Amino acid sequence: MALDATSLGQFMISRPLVAATLAGGLLGEPGLGIQIGAILELFYLSEMPSGGFRVPELGPASVVAVALASTTGGPAGVVIGITAGLLVSELGGLTVEAQRRLNMTVTASVEATRVNELRLVCAHLLAMSLDFVRGGIVTLVGISVGTQVIGIVADRWTLSSESTMAIVVVAASIHLGALLRRFGGWRARQTVFLVGLIAGIIGTYL
Repeated sequence: MALDATSLGQFMISRPLVAATLAGGLLGEPGLGIQIGAILELFYLSEMPSGGFRVPELGPASVVAVALASTTGGPAGVVIGITAGLLVSELGGLTVEAQRRLNMTVTASVEATRVNELRLVCAHLLAMSLDFVRGGIVTLVGISVGTQVIGIVADRWTLSSESTMAIVVVAASIHLGALLRRFGGWRARQTVFLVGLIAGIIGTYL
């Protein structure tokens, strides 16, 4: 999942909806994976790993979210999973930034010597290997820390599934509303937005 973001392919399997669904399938909870992935997509629909600026890392975060949600179960599991996913995505973004600086060091060491095809291939493979290890560490740390706090949160979460999902969807929708600015703002797209909002609400209750 970490490699797909920028290092290899960019086949979009690191997007939350795909990554969480795959993780849910491996854990025997495909429905939960789709649910978690869809919610995380609402938070991160505007985030694309392009250019050199730092963005949250979505693939490992989605795996952590589904793993913790499936471990806990119920509405508390959804809250724990989504919260952990959001936190891990920010942590992953910080580690990506650190790795970019490390990649610059690797590139500088190659440029300091005679550049040939073999050296370039080795530098690329080294950077990809570091990205793979980094993503694995982020995932393991997220799951390990998350499992330590599951009991604390799960025992204290008393809201029903309906109330929990309402809170989560509203929070995600607020973030999603920022996309309006990219499509001309509220005045230019208010009709389309309202139609989509009404259709989404109706679809939720059908």
